[in-house]
Amino acid sequence: MINYFMKYGVLETARLLEVDRDTIKKWAYIFSNYLSSEANPEKGKPRRFTINDVRVFAYVLMYWEDDPDIEYIKIGLNSNSQFEDESIDNLITSITPLFRAMPEDIDETWSGVVFGGEFELGDIFSTADSFKLAGDKLVEIAHKSHEEQELFQPAIYNYRHATELYIKSITGEEINHNLHDLLIKLKVVLKNEFNASPPEWFENIIEAFHYSDPNGEAFRYGITVPKEELYADMHQIKVLMNWLSASFKKIKVERLKTNY
Repeated sequence: MINYFMKYGVLETARLLEVDRDTIKKWAYIFSNYLSSEANPEKGKPRRFTINDVRVFAYVLMYWEDDPDIEYIKIGLNSNSQFEDESIDNLITSITPLFRAMPEDIDETWSGVVFGGEFELGDIFSTADSFKLAGDKLVEIAHKSHEEQELFQPAIYNYRHATELYIKSITGEEINHNLHDLLIKLKVVLKNEFNASPPEWFENIIEAFHYSDPNGEAFRYGITVPKEELYADMHQIKVLMNWLSASFKKIKVERLKTNY
């Protein structure tokens, strides 16, 4: 069971640090000034240690011996030395969950992302924008570091998936991953709502993705679909994806005007 709330009982803390539970209780008493209030609760309530409490204990463990110099350890804690040791940082990183419960002290200085519960990551169109942006960033990195070959598949996968989501945001399709089928449905929507057809370059992008990756699995798993050798200019692809994204945004705006 993942400890999303990062509150640790005596036994779990002892296991993490490979000491016995009595040692943890002793440290909680001796170094109480450096611990959270839950580390030494009122009688009848269980001890609960935060991730920073564990960090304090990890520092104490480094200097704990048969006759420990308590004052020396406290001097180190007073200077926040527990935040300066790489081995302690690695321990904290290893026990911190990939995703965790919302921190109580979160503010504008935090650089994380909130999702789940009442926090939606975005609708299907904004999700498409996110995958398109990821593709852009990968192309930029590939160009600067000369890693086009290494980053081609993840970049194109992001672009292809963005294209699929853009179409689905307009057509309402949910299951189908076949871009040729999705393009046909998109053209029906454009014809019915705007009496318009997409330009040739627009269709060519979608058909090219379909030809090289019809089911959204080729670039994802490294499967070669085309029988002939093909060449891709990642910079040109990025430019075309900018055009495609802008076109879908225009379609979205026009639909909002029509439905307003």
